[in-house]
Amino acid sequence: MGRKLPLLASVIMFAGLLSLGFWQVERLAWKQDLISRITARATAAPLKISTGQDLTSLERAAHNYHPGLISGQIRGPAVFWFTQIENSPPSLSPNDRVGYHVLTPMTLADNSHVLIDMGFIPARLKNEFAMQKLSVTDMPVIIRWPDRRNIFAADDAPENGLVYVRDAPQIGQYFGLELPVVIMESAETVGAFGAAWPRGGQTRQALSNRHLEYAFTWFALAGVLVFISGLWHMRAWRKRNA
Repeated sequence: MGRKLPLLASVIMFAGLLSLGFWQVERLAWKQDLISRITARATAAPLKISTGQDLTSLERAAHNYHPGLISGQIRGPAVFWFTQIENSPPSLSPNDRVGYHVLTPMTLADNSHVLIDMGFIPARLKNEFAMQKLSVTDMPVIIRWPDRRNIFAADDAPENGLVYVRDAPQIGQYFGLELPVVIMESAETVGAFGAAWPRGGQTRQALSNRHLEYAFTWFALAGVLVFISGLWHMRAWRKRNA
């Protein structure tokens, strides 16, 4: 039995490495399909959104990353999502590339509400930020669904105006509003705090796709394991038959 344990361990490890490799191949197909859908939607005709009924007609599978034109009233208040700027101008100081996205409810024509991500402000502006009241018509947005909270995310503190995950229904509880899960990301800077901030157009549409690289790594490790295990077992066989 003692001589079979190394072989058994090698087989289990080999199977595990192959499973990880094939899992990454599946993830590659999923990511390629997601990227192709996002690319196609980027040039689609924007959807008009002005009532809660317009929101209820949205579906994640068909409308995530879809452009839209939203009309309504922005009166504040706001909470801040800690992050970093995605699309920064070359003139922006490196010190200003870490900060917050401004999240605030918008009131639609039928008095329903939706969460708007107005864009990015540098960290130095957080304490002096004051949302201007705005009435917008056909403001360009990107329709998004909430982020998944991972195990490393810090606990939100909306009472202090700070969140680490854009969970619209949970943020709505802080505002005392019923917010749908969908989020509208401002596609341009509308000047809610001076002319330049918050900076819109922060939607990340160029997604990382390294699953082929990861799959190759797992398959390569499986090959190395077979080679090393083969050498070890051949050496052990020669010793037993010497």
